[in-house]
Amino acid sequence: MSNSYKPLEGVKVVELATVMAGPSCGRYLADWGAEVIKIETEKGDSYRNYPPTMGIPSTQDCTPLFDCVNAGKRGISINIKTPEGMEAMHRLLATADVFLTNNRPKALAKNGLDYDSLKDKYPGLIMAQVSAFGLKGPQADAPGQDTIAFWVSTGFTADMMVKTDNSYPVYGSSGTGDFITGLGLAFAIVCALYKKKETGLGDYVVNSLYGSGLWCNSNYNIGCMPRYSWTMPKRRDNSSPGSSPFQCADGEWIMSTIMDVDNQWPKFANAIGRPDWICEEYGTLKAQRKDEVRAYLMAECEKIFLTKTSAEWDKILSDYDVIHDILAHYGDFEHREQARVNDYAFDYTYPNGHETVLIRPPMTSEKMGVPEFTPGPMKGEHTEEILVELGFSPEEIAKMLETHAAYQIDKSLYNK
Repeated sequence: MSNSYKPLEGVKVVELATVMAGPSCGRYLADWGAEVIKIETEKGDSYRNYPPTMGIPSTQDCTPLFDCVNAGKRGISINIKTPEGMEAMHRLLATADVFLTNNRPKALAKNGLDYDSLKDKYPGLIMAQVSAFGLKGPQADAPGQDTIAFWVSTGFTADMMVKTDNSYPVYGSSGTGDFITGLGLAFAIVCALYKKKETGLGDYVVNSLYGSGLWCNSNYNIGCMPRYSWTMPKRRDNSSPGSSPFQCADGEWIMSTIMDVDNQWPKFANAIGRPDWICEEYGTLKAQRKDEVRAYLMAECEKIFLTKTSAEWDKILSDYDVIHDILAHYGDFEHREQARVNDYAFDYTYPNGHETVLIRPPMTSEKMGVPEFTPGPMKGEHTEEILVELGFSPEEIAKMLETHAAYQIDKSLYNK
């Protein structure tokens, strides 16, 4: 492994994106060696204001959530509504391999930053866009977050509830759809970069929250069409006994997954002390398709699992090689060896002394090793140095700062 091995070294990405989907894509590329320049307004990415709602700090030099999706980038703050700011934008694009954005189509077109406006001017540029619902159809320019476009619009929120007399829709985890969509877009970008080496030409690659959500939920979406037999939401009594969560004696829950009932059920039945269930009446896929069989097995399993703690069941199911795990809680990861030993989770102390545990993207490379973590940029942290690189004179930069065409944070006020 070598810190000098960076597969995307030499690739320059200009990121005009906010919140999580677009910026997470930039984070993936930065981790693998790309130079990513994040563009913000003087007000800054709105995601900087989100962490305090969760009790997480968010100062310019200490913002764990913001850093998760913006690590390894440099930051410039310009106002593209001014001629000078737009000039800086185009100088950036002229030197870039990738233009990454999650701005909506109408906003991009209004500023002349849509693909049709850029493709002839910068034929080698790869434009990469995150969309909420896709670039065609009645919702092409609709606003979106993953909580809606990825979860609500694709069926998950309504149909993944467990049906009871007091059911209500399940909440989709904020950020999940963003990170998946950003990862898919990063894949498309790398493919376009690979082809660019051969042709010298750019491309226009797009991924959407809605399309990613449909893809990730495709098994249930296809299975629940009227022509097929799968139905959602589930009820507790007609759930699959080998693939359901059960509460244990300590109040925690444990869940196994039995995909091949005919072959895997014997392990599960023996593990929970019911070898008599290895029979035609209960232990076959055909039998477990009957509502009355499922109801009986679910009710009995609920009683059985309440006789031991989750740790005890964890050992028993492990001994029988049954796919399972104790249901984790958000935040548990910082104490879990599996997260630490694989470098998914790591300790980090900010210069101001704030200690935390962060999570990094899980993709690995034997040659590259674990990417070095560098916190995301403060708002406008590198504005002046990037403008110098773009050929702006000291006088031009001073004027831009004075007229708010650009913004440079006073780094001497922070520990970073």
